[in-house]
Amino acid sequence: MFFKKKSSIPQADKISVVIPLYNHEQFIEEAINSVLNQTYQNLELIIIDDGSKDRSLNIAQSFNDPRLQVIAQENKGAHNTINRGLELATGEYLTILNSDDVYEKERFAKLIKYFHENREVKLLCSYIKIIDEKGKVLGVKQGWRNMEPWPVADKKKSFAGANDFTKNLIMSNFISTTSNMMFTKELYESIGGMRNLRFAHDWDFALRAADFGECVLIEEALIRYRIHGTNTIHTNRKHMLFEICWIYAAHIHRFEEKKIFAENLITDIEQLIESINLQGNDKLLWVLLMYLEAATRKGEKEPELIFLNDAKLRESLYKYLQE
Repeated sequence: MFFKKKSSIPQADKISVVIPLYNHEQFIEEAINSVLNQTYQNLELIIIDDGSKDRSLNIAQSFNDPRLQVIAQENKGAHNTINRGLELATGEYLTILNSDDVYEKERFAKLIKYFHENREVKLLCSYIKIIDEKGKVLGVKQGWRNMEPWPVADKKKSFAGANDFTKNLIMSNFISTTSNMMFTKELYESIGGMRNLRFAHDWDFALRAADFGECVLIEEALIRYRIHGTNTIHTNRKHMLFEICWIYAAHIHRFEEKKIFAENLITDIEQLIESINLQGNDKLLWVLLMYLEAATRKGEKEPELIFLNDAKLRESLYKYLQE
């Protein structure tokens, strides 16, 4: 999965890049330049400013490039902003860049090359360079192979020992960020865009993608993911824990008899138990699963969405979460 620095990749396929922009005046210029300066040049960049209060919009509007369009809107939240950009996209391949992250210069060329050579693949992600506010590299996240979100007692007994993209995605969101996905227009049109999740919309999207078609991890760091004081993931732990439980309740059924309970029942049960860590919130998962099973029997389509669309219902469950 590694690539030579030089290639003669045809540039017939357009890549559409969506940047959801909100109050990142100190980072947005570098993010935009990392798109426009790609070695693969057949692209469009759609920036949706989501009601920034700083100079972010002015900085984005200062760029003069025919491939770039900037749209300003009142604040509607990350998933709505991303979806608006995806709806406007005209490329054969789509990707999202958070306004504080940075693409490596060869990212597009290398991912497009892989797509061209593996037409069955619907989504690609890569290793990630973790950087701080000033751009210093803090480490490299190698997919599911390191930097696990929680300790795993025995990797060999968990999904991590399987070296399988989908099993490891069930275990945790090793993709780590919306910025670390490029996918086909076909995939987007088939599974839809981002859903109303604050922390886990990328994980939710990737699991739907893995259910739809083949997804691959490229074993090279092709993106820089920035950790800094205003990253929203640190602001509401209960909300994040609820979304972890919701992810499992909404998605675990997709992989039954394909990735789970597909071969040796004893081994599959052991792997599942060793892989999932709800941080003491098993009861909430059980309740969500019970509701979804009952709603599905009644013929409801996508019953899991009630917990995303009804804020009062969702927040009523927070008191049962263990932090």
